[in-house]
Amino acid sequence: MKSYLDEVDFETIKQRFDAFWDREVIDRPLVRITAPKAKRVKVDLPKPEKMAERWTSIEYVLKKAELTLENTLFLGDAVPFYMPNLGPDSFTAFLGAELTFKSEETSWAEPFLEDLKGYEPVLREENKWWRIMNDLLDAFCEVAEGRFMIGIPDIHYGGDSLVAAVGAQRLIRSLFTQPEDVKRLVRRLTEICRVVFERYYEKISRVQDGSITWIPAYSKGKFFALQDDFSGLVSPRMFEEFFVEEQETLSKYLDNSIFHLDGPMALGNLDRLLQIESLDGIQWVPGAGAKPMSGWLDVCRRVLDAGKCLQISCKPEEVDFLLSHLKHEGLFISTYCRSEREARQVLRIVERHGK
Repeated sequence: MKSYLDEVDFETIKQRFDAFWDREVIDRPLVRITAPKAKRVKVDLPKPEKMAERWTSIEYVLKKAELTLENTLFLGDAVPFYMPNLGPDSFTAFLGAELTFKSEETSWAEPFLEDLKGYEPVLREENKWWRIMNDLLDAFCEVAEGRFMIGIPDIHYGGDSLVAAVGAQRLIRSLFTQPEDVKRLVRRLTEICRVVFERYYEKISRVQDGSITWIPAYSKGKFFALQDDFSGLVSPRMFEEFFVEEQETLSKYLDNSIFHLDGPMALGNLDRLLQIESLDGIQWVPGAGAKPMSGWLDVCRRVLDAGKCLQISCKPEEVDFLLSHLKHEGLFISTYCRSEREARQVLRIVERHGK
């Protein structure tokens, strides 16, 4: 079977990422470039009638992954990988929620609690969604070795998991009326998060060295995306009281860590995140409808000047501007191009910014 890893200089890419985590540059800036291939393979992939099966059918998901990899051009520091996933609320589904699948890109959990008091989240081996996720990972492990990397599935712990379990309005109210319950649950969910990650990591480590996830940075050790989108809705004081501890705990546990900071409302928590010594970096995502990445140089510089790594995505036409205005040590840019020709043009720009 075809190896997509053989189509890239994976050893050099790994060296560049090692340097990235150390806030260093080997030869040129770290930039991931992907695009649709000029010559695409067209396969009639029959879709299961039920939307849920398009997420859970091992045969369908494997074929879809193969087709995606086959038709994607990976340039620069792009690592060919595929992330089996059940959506952002899968973690909460492992604890009792039911998942709803709207499309092949969108799923969510239906809140299943009226109140947080008495909630004791437990990860049970017999849970339907937990078994499905493990089966998907096992299936990918059978076909991925030496061909492509398997991405660590999305894990939304902490406040995001509580929102999925009880709903946003109830959780906001609970911050004021049941603060100790919220703190207890955030700590418990952090513990379960580690258990879930360990299972994922144990499986993929049988067939690959290192890890990657939807934040497409390669780590030679334990790495997944740290996040708590709900925490972006609260004040810095409440962020400190309820949600900093989980990020400190997980970033100390992981070999490498990047926190996903989503939208302008979350910027109030940035300074506190930059103070977490064990946290390697920040992924800054301006959010839907915001100005392009080139308009956020101040935020990017705050992160880099604090000695942290920065992961950002931008339009292809912004790459040259960003590389010209940001220091390259600790910077990782990802861009998706509209064509193979445009992708190769961007790669030439990146190479011009090399040492």
